[in-house]
Amino acid sequence: MKLNNNWVKYSVSVSEEFVEPVVQMFSKFLQSGVVVEKLGDPEDKAQSKESVVSGFVLHDFANNDLENNLKAGLSLFSGVFEISDLGVDEISSDVWEKQKFDPIIIDDVAILPSREEIKRFKNNIWVIVEPSMAFGTGHHPTTKMCISIIKKYLFEGSRIVDIGCGSGILGIVALKLGATHCLSIDVEEESVKASIKNAEDSEVNNLITVERQDLLKSLNISDNPDIIIANLNSFLFREGLEHISKFISPEKIIIASGILINNLNEIEEIFYLNKFNIIDRHQSGDWAAIVARKK
Repeated sequence: MKLNNNWVKYSVSVSEEFVEPVVQMFSKFLQSGVVVEKLGDPEDKAQSKESVVSGFVLHDFANNDLENNLKAGLSLFSGVFEISDLGVDEISSDVWEKQKFDPIIIDDVAILPSREEIKRFKNNIWVIVEPSMAFGTGHHPTTKMCISIIKKYLFEGSRIVDIGCGSGILGIVALKLGATHCLSIDVEEESVKASIKNAEDSEVNNLITVERQDLLKSLNISDNPDIIIANLNSFLFREGLEHISKFISPEKIIIASGILINNLNEIEEIFYLNKFNIIDRHQSGDWAAIVARKK
């Protein structure tokens, strides 16, 4: 899948132990994708462990305000740990997709950039997510948070609906963990294509259905899901939760993520108004996720 656009890449190098707060800050401002690249030889124990954290935005959306916000955040970090100056480069999708990406390990789940890595991680629950600047590579804190929550609430034989599926990663992970079917939905055609490809590479294409639907207009869901996964944003919950609520049966749950902490109280109130009870809350940096059960 190729996206024929020019992007602006913002990057910094930082010690491996301080990668997480930088990823959190980049994810807040650069939601088109954040990636982490480890530098040097990982087998060399004597070598200092440094990583490059990079975030991307379409060229048309790059501006001085965005750059100043990133620099302000990095300035705060520099008082606590060593971090490089902000690098700013223009890059094409073709060049970006030729880079080598490291697997991402979340507990016993391994998110792999290609099938070539399967042999190394055969003892993990592995999924293939082909890196794309449209979706990042799985480093976004909401992705990691959702996977942990899915592991907590999924039961063998669960039927899943993944709304706003992006690369398909969360639905595919759910299938690998024991779900028997996933309906993955996104408004973007590129997301549909990416999800189908990643499901095939992850060997779960016989368990997944991927459809293009627009949450803001209506949803056509004939399935009776046990768990809804919705890693969206506050605007989509404000405008689309009513549509989601219509096809969730009583006592079934929704994992709702992509919510900025500042918006959490407002979004929880919207869930209450749509006849949900909040049964669990999670936080990772500036991001929050809730688990809600239909009354």
